[in-house]
Amino acid sequence: MSLLPALPLLFLLAGASEPAWQQVAREDGITVLARTPEGGSVSEVKATALVDAPPHDVWRVIRDYTNYTKTMPYTDESRVLASEQDGKVTVFYCLVNAPLVDKRDFIIRIRDESDWKEGKGFLKTAWTVTTDGAPAEREGVVRVKLNNGYWLLEPREEGKKTFVTYYLYTDPGGSLPKWIADKANKTSVPDVLRAVRKHSTKK
Repeated sequence: MSLLPALPLLFLLAGASEPAWQQVAREDGITVLARTPEGGSVSEVKATALVDAPPHDVWRVIRDYTNYTKTMPYTDESRVLASEQDGKVTVFYCLVNAPLVDKRDFIIRIRDESDWKEGKGFLKTAWTVTTDGAPAEREGVVRVKLNNGYWLLEPREEGKKTFVTYYLYTDPGGSLPKWIADKANKTSVPDVLRAVRKHSTKK
């Protein structure tokens, strides 16, 4: 007997095991969703909002890495360690002082994954942790080993506004209890999106 008819059902069952996003907050025009991946110990967090600015205005704030100390909450230090592939890849170091946790730092490799042409498509930057060019770990600062995420910017209202999605999956590490790590992530993600909205809409 052929197994081919059963294959679609197997794929459906595999997809069904993917945890669903749950809304955990909605305030100030920002919706926060969370889910715990299969086998994961901390939650993925995603925040969305409609920003009253064109996509490239939002993009400029997100990509201005050296000024994160001025634009992004909790950021004590930010610097670009390397720029590769004509600016399509950036290696970035950041020291953060987020609520509920001790200071953390991380090094990430950020990729420009945009598909944008003539005002259509999307702008996207995504990142993962890297050790390339990583400075030595500091006393009293926890080095974050898990930090994956992305910014996705989609035009709305003929490009006058932007639907922004900010996704983050990170474990602050150290001896922090997982429930506190989850709470810190669910607090910091909308705060960061709120800051981006603020600086994108400045006239």
